[in-house]
Amino acid sequence: MSDEKTADVLRKLDVLKTRFREKASGDINLVTLMAQDAIAGKGSSDDLLRAYQVLHRLAGSAGTFGFRALGDEARALELILKPFSENDGEAGESVEKVKDDLHHARFIERVEGLERLLNIEETSPDTAEMSESSKVDAAGQPVVLIVEPDQAAAERLSNALAPHGFNAYPVAPKNLVSENLSRISMVLIRDNVLIAQEQIPLSSGDRPPVICIGSSDTFEDRYRLAALGVDGFVSEPIDVPALADYMERLANEKLESGSGRVMVIDDDPELLERYSLILEGGGLEVRGVSSPSDILGVLSEFRPDIILMDVQMGRFSGPTLAKMLRFDPEWVGLHIIFLSSEEDREFQFDALSQGGDDFLTKPVSDRILVQAAKVRCYRAKQLDKLASRDSLTGLLKHSLANSEVAKEHARCRRLAHHSVVAMLDLDHFKQVNDRHGHRVGDLVIKGLANLLRHRLRKTDIIGRYGGEEFIVALPDCSIEDARQSMQAVCEQMSKIAFSGAGGTFSVTLSIGIAPLDSYEKPEDAIEAADRALYVRKSAGRNGVTIVNDLDSMKQGA
Repeated sequence: MSDEKTADVLRKLDVLKTRFREKASGDINLVTLMAQDAIAGKGSSDDLLRAYQVLHRLAGSAGTFGFRALGDEARALELILKPFSENDGEAGESVEKVKDDLHHARFIERVEGLERLLNIEETSPDTAEMSESSKVDAAGQPVVLIVEPDQAAAERLSNALAPHGFNAYPVAPKNLVSENLSRISMVLIRDNVLIAQEQIPLSSGDRPPVICIGSSDTFEDRYRLAALGVDGFVSEPIDVPALADYMERLANEKLESGSGRVMVIDDDPELLERYSLILEGGGLEVRGVSSPSDILGVLSEFRPDIILMDVQMGRFSGPTLAKMLRFDPEWVGLHIIFLSSEEDREFQFDALSQGGDDFLTKPVSDRILVQAAKVRCYRAKQLDKLASRDSLTGLLKHSLANSEVAKEHARCRRLAHHSVVAMLDLDHFKQVNDRHGHRVGDLVIKGLANLLRHRLRKTDIIGRYGGEEFIVALPDCSIEDARQSMQAVCEQMSKIAFSGAGGTFSVTLSIGIAPLDSYEKPEDAIEAADRALYVRKSAGRNGVTIVNDLDSMKQGA
């Protein structure tokens, strides 16, 4: 996050703190008046219940805004009223008993003392780190540092990684500390550099993944490097396609562990806005909901990875809302985390049994809030991948890819946009498996998948159709632009050197493309692209063929 944006977030947090202080002052006066009336026999059972709810809210929110002492005292006062609240505000002996408890606990004096605690703030608030900028170059390629004393070896590795979609460049070990790590996605470093320095020569704060290149490969070597904090290890001679796949996996894990979609549900406007600011500052996409009645609509439109939900919002119970969401099979697996100042473990377990997955006790520090959300978003996305992604490549499965292409087709028809669908197939792939084995064949398939991820746009749809066949949809793209983009993919694929039983080899690619918006049905466009693919195969492979224009016009008539 830029310094300007960080400053803007901090300014908004200061405004929220001022609003909280003003609101808390009014709440304290309200509780004081209700307690005075209760002791004097003038108040109603509803007033005592309201006082309990106000103190409960203060106990949960004060610490979040830096007033931990206020939150602790509000919690202690809340517990005095809790037995009354558990009787649902029944009058009679319950009210009389609470009156005595209030008197003996010096309740009014302590409530009035809350105002003084509004001036006591934590001197070192636990603020979450703001997210860094994107770690890709102008062409959208991941930026990789190669820390290798042998300059010629570093250049060779850099050139070998280029066809895989990585912008890798060498850097001398002594210059590593001066590099701007905010734009680096990966570091490849020679083992003797690490061993000589006895530490990774990088700041531990949000550093990119580090893969060590080892000249030897023993248990002791690996253990020593793991103790130094290395994220991955490859030994010489380096299998570049395998290394590229390794780098892709680590980069994706790092990226996914720092991102996600979070829906926050809380009826306290200051808390809701603060949580949203902190989570957004941490790199997460956030949608706040203040009214429980809006949950279903926002849920369907935003489709979060996780939900952070207050346990009690006026007349609405968080556990009951969670149970209601589970009525819909689509949300059975949605991760729901309750937020509450309630510390009673039995209460927490009861809340979880009704549909929640986890519990965070208020006040939640900024750092813990962001870390907890990121970890749970990452886990949710991993589980989603098992259901929707191909296990070998991480791309969309056949059925889901078709579904996404159909959505893009509908968007084209609705908005009169131009998009393209492409079918891709590796040439002579059966020979690769026969000559080099299925393990090497899998590396070829993953090599193409990684290349597509790096060379295409984030908005493009990429799926594995089955075996060595892939499908791609390019939204808002002309046929000519699609042809150029796909031709570049063909050229890059042919430059990748794979290692097999008989030495190194390369694999070419055939592609057929069709204008998605020119067909009445999405499956007709896919079929047309498939026909163009087989025309390409018959014409000698290794290239791109566009479906016949007259054919597409006929199909769209």
